[in-house]
Amino acid sequence: MICIITNNYLTIIKSIVNFNKFETPPMQATGFAVPVSVRLKVRKMMKSLKLVYILLFLSVLSCIPKPEVVYTPRDTDSEQALFSRAENFFYSKNHEKALVIYKEYLARFPDSKLIPAALMRISAIYDTLGQNVSARNNYMRIINNYPDSNFTPDAIIKVLESYLKGGLFREVVSFSAALPRGRISDSHISKMYVLVGDAQMYLKLPADAVASYSMARIKSSDSERERIDKKLRDSIAQLEISNIVFLTENTTDDTVKGYLKYQLGLNYCEKHKYREAADVLNDFIKTIPSHKNIEEAKNLLNEIYRKTTAKPHTIGCLLPLSGKFSVFGNRALKGVELALIRFSLRPGHTPVNLAIKDTESDPEKAGIAVDELIKENVSAIIGPMATDETVSAAKRAQAGGVPIIVLSQKENITDTGDFVFRNFLTSGMQVRSLVEYAMHKKGISRFAVLYPKENYGTTFAALFASEVQANGGKILRSESYDPTLTDFTDSIKKLLTFYSLSPNETKTAEPDFEAIFIPDAPAKAGLIVPQLAYLDLNNVYLLGTNLWHSQKMIDMAEEFLKDWVIITEGFFLENDSEEVRNFAYSFEEKYGEKPGFIEAVS
Repeated sequence: MICIITNNYLTIIKSIVNFNKFETPPMQATGFAVPVSVRLKVRKMMKSLKLVYILLFLSVLSCIPKPEVVYTPRDTDSEQALFSRAENFFYSKNHEKALVIYKEYLARFPDSKLIPAALMRISAIYDTLGQNVSARNNYMRIINNYPDSNFTPDAIIKVLESYLKGGLFREVVSFSAALPRGRISDSHISKMYVLVGDAQMYLKLPADAVASYSMARIKSSDSERERIDKKLRDSIAQLEISNIVFLTENTTDDTVKGYLKYQLGLNYCEKHKYREAADVLNDFIKTIPSHKNIEEAKNLLNEIYRKTTAKPHTIGCLLPLSGKFSVFGNRALKGVELALIRFSLRPGHTPVNLAIKDTESDPEKAGIAVDELIKENVSAIIGPMATDETVSAAKRAQAGGVPIIVLSQKENITDTGDFVFRNFLTSGMQVRSLVEYAMHKKGISRFAVLYPKENYGTTFAALFASEVQANGGKILRSESYDPTLTDFTDSIKKLLTFYSLSPNETKTAEPDFEAIFIPDAPAKAGLIVPQLAYLDLNNVYLLGTNLWHSQKMIDMAEEFLKDWVIITEGFFLENDSEEVRNFAYSFEEKYGEKPGFIEAVS
């Protein structure tokens, strides 16, 4: 029908046009007269029919399909000519024709050096047409088949972008992890890490994203760094405090570390941990003064000061300032007071007040004092010191939910609860250190113990025996003595093996142990050591607790101590540490005397 209409097109038009020439038959031919009004109506009807025929004809023509324009390859084209024609179509944005010719080029010249370029063009066309999977497949052909091509780095970036655009975030990470870095330029590596970081942010892995953006930053140019830094800051803002602390400790880049510290300060502020925030921000300002967030850090620090200046912390100080342990309590108080002075001089800290309570060396009064401090709304409590006081105070502080740091040797005191802490050298710590040194450093394996029959002595004697046996040593002799005596000859002789020379004469044999442990204070130990020498008990090591580290011990038994004494200590004034020297200088300047273990630990 299409051919008939087409061939008779002019005839149809002519027929339609002839409607204009239609006339009614003359009167002579019809045999009767036609009124004029009738003739006008007929002519009007014919014009309407003409319009209907024209519309019908045009509608038929619109149904005729247009012939498809098909590109016919020219097999005679040379390689260069074919590629050039494809390029011309590509740059003129005639993508359909360009795609056909590029594909023909791939088929006719599979070994050409321009194959990667052709694949890159094909991929770009598919990208333009929105056919992302087809584009990605062709980029992958470049990566897999032409890894050394100059187009490969760009193809890698395009694949990552395609995965990211398609929501395949895990594929971005896994594909990137499998790629070699050696053949890729810094610019491409930077782009790759940015895309990986973006994917990790979608996966809600901000800590991983921070690491990726940090790597991207290292490899980026100056012009790209600002954009990367924004992504870096956004990812850091999503981190928890624990993650920020970890990354801060493991980051060497000062710029990244600065972003982390500033964000850590912000996070602490949000949780109302203003002291921690101030510490972090002060450290940030001090260590990275040229960082771009320094002004923000200073402003935040000032805001913290405004919020906290009117609310100083109060620390409870619970010590035996009178009673039988008063000598230790007053020494500890000096250490606490010096610490407060030194702490207050450091910039960025909120004011701290001391609320001092005297336990009077009484456990019941120590418990009452804790209740009073809780009512005074203290932030924490330092002390007490004696064992019984410590147990009573720790229970009250735990019940009241106030942190307490006791200065006691009481074993397992921190098991009272998670508000109870300790800062002191315990009996167990001393014994473990002493035995380890004696056995592993000095090679001693056979021991004797001479101890006072009181709580301190019996506790240390039992701990020492247990630790020696646990390390494979032996306790050959163990004797106690009355702590009220000043002559210890009988107890010392019991440590020795006696044999009979005649009915009226005895003599001591050489001792079969290598060391004697004497857990007592200098006043008693200073009397015992010379008596050991008097009874010919020589050439054995003398082991003592930290109480032996005193001038009184030296004054009483100096000539018997040289080269044969091993003691434990938690504080050594002659230490080369700068911190120890500064503390000792500050203490002596304020109090006119040298500090000891109690002052230092307090």
